[in-house]
Amino acid sequence: MTAFSIIGWALVLGLGLAGVYFSAVAGEPLGLLASAAFPTLLLALAAISERRGLVRSAAAPSRIESVTARYMGLVWLWGAAALVLVYVLVLSWREWPHFSAAFAGAGVLCLGFSALLAKDAARGHDDATLLRLGRYLGIGQLAGMIVTLTGLAIDPDKEFLHTGDADWAGNGIFLFGALALAVISAHALIDAKKNSP
Repeated sequence: MTAFSIIGWALVLGLGLAGVYFSAVAGEPLGLLASAAFPTLLLALAAISERRGLVRSAAAPSRIESVTARYMGLVWLWGAAALVLVYVLVLSWREWPHFSAAFAGAGVLCLGFSALLAKDAARGHDDATLLRLGRYLGIGQLAGMIVTLTGLAIDPDKEFLHTGDADWAGNGIFLFGALALAVISAHALIDAKKNSP
């Protein structure tokens, strides 16, 4: 990442967090949904765009998968930060620490995996076992996100637009985080299969 892209992403992610916070303070579900959608879906689009560019330039598989894992990690960590911000400073929901800890753990694992792959790419070496593990983890993540999105869609207790239950803000964060991760995972899996020798 260049200095400009780091600053740009910091602004995007920070604006998303600010939007989530102020929407929670104001009890504005639509504002919160928009604030959660903005950074997460932008990360998904950037992941797809950067991956396509790397494939076109014939980059090493380790480099391509490293970038994809990095974007996944950013989505997970943004979700964790959003939950902490909302439920420490604004709303009260008993389950938020479990979700935020799980999101942060998944984000750190993705970034760690990204770093391992980037190290291989820098050495000009593709570890087939590591790449295969990444594929399996991508499949597992995609399946998990599909289950999450389905659960959010069919569970009558999951509210997005009514602020009566304290989990309404978390549900909005879950929705767009899961959608972004599903898009990144699905594209990576399809792209890797299509471009495999």
